[in-house]
Amino acid sequence: MKMSALLRLIAIIGASTAIQATAFAHTALSESTPGDGAMVKEPPANINLVFTEPVQLVKFEVMGTGHEMPTEFKLSTEAHASFTIVTPGMHAGNFTVNWAAIGADGHTVTNSYAFVVDPTITEDHAEHEAEGGHDDHAAHHGDGGANPH
Repeated sequence: MKMSALLRLIAIIGASTAIQATAFAHTALSESTPGDGAMVKEPPANINLVFTEPVQLVKFEVMGTGHEMPTEFKLSTEAHASFTIVTPGMHAGNFTVNWAAIGADGHTVTNSYAFVVDPTITEDHAEHEAEGGHDDHAAHHGDGGANPH
């Protein structure tokens, strides 16, 4: 095989692999506030979700121990990359955020993460955890109608 034919074949295989990887990539949550695993001193007035691409957020719930917390989530037909959902009545405790979003590829992605509201933690610890969001928590600890922002 001549060198130019070999280079052409390598280029075709490389392009094909890149196209397949893109076709199978799904939307993901890139950041959340409070973040995954965060410990915050004050109950959040809202929860922020930032996705890797615009999505239609079709489910959002905050579960406390044995009960669902009220939110002002409203299903929207428009896609956005970030959402701010008001969470009235938050209090101390352990919480799990469950969400589902439909990406541009039409696939529904679901996931959840947890955070803790603990008024007894120190300010330094709370600030470190609250500022990190989803990605910072993963980097430090080895972890993975809405109102558009």
